[in-house]
Amino acid sequence: MSMYIIGAGVTGLAFASALGRGKVLESAPELGGKASSYHVHTAVGKFTFDIGGHWFHLQNAPKVMQLLDDLPLEKHVRQAFVYWDNKWFDFPIQQSYKAHPDHRLVDQIEYELTAITSEAATKSRGYLNYSDMLLHSYGPTLFECFFRDYNVKMFGVPNLSQIQIGQYEEVRNVRTNQSIEGYNHYFYYPRGELGASAIPLHLAQNKQIHFNSHVQSINLHKQTITINNQASPWKTIVSTMPLPKLIDMITDVDRDIVYLSQQLQSSKGLILNLGVKRNPMHVNKSWVYIPDLKYRFYRIGFYSNVESKMAPEGYSSMYVECSPLYFQNQKEALNLVPHVIKDLMDIGMIEDERDIITLRPIYLEHNYCLPNSKVTAHIQSYLRRHGIYSIGRYGSWHWSSQHEDMQQAITLAEELDAVSNFRDMLGVR
Repeated sequence: MSMYIIGAGVTGLAFASALGRGKVLESAPELGGKASSYHVHTAVGKFTFDIGGHWFHLQNAPKVMQLLDDLPLEKHVRQAFVYWDNKWFDFPIQQSYKAHPDHRLVDQIEYELTAITSEAATKSRGYLNYSDMLLHSYGPTLFECFFRDYNVKMFGVPNLSQIQIGQYEEVRNVRTNQSIEGYNHYFYYPRGELGASAIPLHLAQNKQIHFNSHVQSINLHKQTITINNQASPWKTIVSTMPLPKLIDMITDVDRDIVYLSQQLQSSKGLILNLGVKRNPMHVNKSWVYIPDLKYRFYRIGFYSNVESKMAPEGYSSMYVECSPLYFQNQKEALNLVPHVIKDLMDIGMIEDERDIITLRPIYLEHNYCLPNSKVTAHIQSYLRRHGIYSIGRYGSWHWSSQHEDMQQAITLAEELDAVSNFRDMLGVR
């Protein structure tokens, strides 16, 4: 009986690399999933794009670094900014707000942050929800000026109190009494023109990967998995597909698990990849945060500012992450593109539509998972009892970065390997 790994993205490939065995099933004809890259050949030269900005914070995951030991990775210092009140501020805003010309606003923010810092020093606080965490981390003024609207745009949820706090959110929100650097002060990115896809390509070396392999159903009691209409026995399944989709595939799953999986929610996504004529606004920017609700995007980044080979000389390879507040489905998302271009011109990121050399919108049915820890814990426990492990951003249904997902995969591989070795020692099959 076999071990199957569903998904040849970085999580599935990291697990296969750490464990050293298992059949990797990939429904697409190529590697990478959302960590893939692509090239566009134009009259001015070749552009390279990822599926959104994938910057790897591997300093927080030493075992992942070991897994990528032979891959040429470049270390970069973050050059991130906030576009607020038609002005540019260094990121994080809670460290740079004093540059705002409104001194009364600055004084109010400083007063609130000082009070929060004093309170944090005397007692710990449990946060009720995402809104409560932001409000009591930065105070009402910064909350209203930046954190509320930015997160509303990112998640596409008007009321942030409806969002639970996931296991990684507090790491990302740099408190005033912490280092200015934050969790992403510097990051790694592959050298060369392959883009983020260099990582799955590296992990895939010498792996047993089956492309165009569509998992249609899984049976728990018979322990069979149907792949391209062919049923096969399985002993262990490690899945990186969206958790609700996995539950839908299990033919004999308990009804209460189906009900729970239907409670899981996520935001949709629209990423606009653009190859454009370079202008001074692009210079020295890794990425930019835009909280203002009048703009239909919440973040802009530049691949070619991190790796110059991702755009021809004199041009920029950039991505724009658009807010699901402004669309409900793929058709509405694609209709948003002209408005996004206009917004980019309004803030000066594009000077003229004729400066756009290539453009590709990418629609994501699942982008950010809205955490629901009690529900996911119950589902995960049920699956584990049957020999199925669901991992990664969508498999665990949490908000995570790729290094966290890869670390999770390595930890699971170590756990399963230890169990296998123990059984071998006892002579148990």
